[in-house]
Amino acid sequence: MKEITLKVPDDMLGLIEQLAHHMNGVEIVNVFDGKMTETETDQCFRMAIMEMKEEHVIRKPRDYAWIMTSIEQHVISDLKAFESPQSFINYLRHLGISDLPDRSTLSRAYNTIIGKFPEWTFLDEPDSGEVLRRKTVVVRFKNAFLRCKRAFCNNQCTKL
Repeated sequence: MKEITLKVPDDMLGLIEQLAHHMNGVEIVNVFDGKMTETETDQCFRMAIMEMKEEHVIRKPRDYAWIMTSIEQHVISDLKAFESPQSFINYLRHLGISDLPDRSTLSRAYNTIIGKFPEWTFLDEPDSGEVLRRKTVVVRFKNAFLRCKRAFCNNQCTKL
């Protein structure tokens, strides 16, 4: 048997439940509204950053700027944009993240980004490998954050 995850609009949940009821061998295992508490969001954020540091995805202090900008551009809908590079640094510090960049490093890197993710271009004209690496930082952060969110779902879903 295989297990799949679907995201459905609230008004379609009843229809999906009825459909599953009429299909032999199909059961709805759990339902999760996708909302996490602020503490859970903070834990997922911290776990994603720590995973990226351990795997050497975050190699340079300015790599945090790619994450900060992706959040500002709503690449991950669960996260709210930060008011400034300093507020982002303060948040990371609050989460217990060490070896953080300073405000000017984040600001300079942020100011090199043109466009919306994933079509970013950069004013500092990095080679294509570095452009890919910067975008990969964002993709890896998003994947790590959402993987942690799914883990919360598995522990907190309402069993039917």
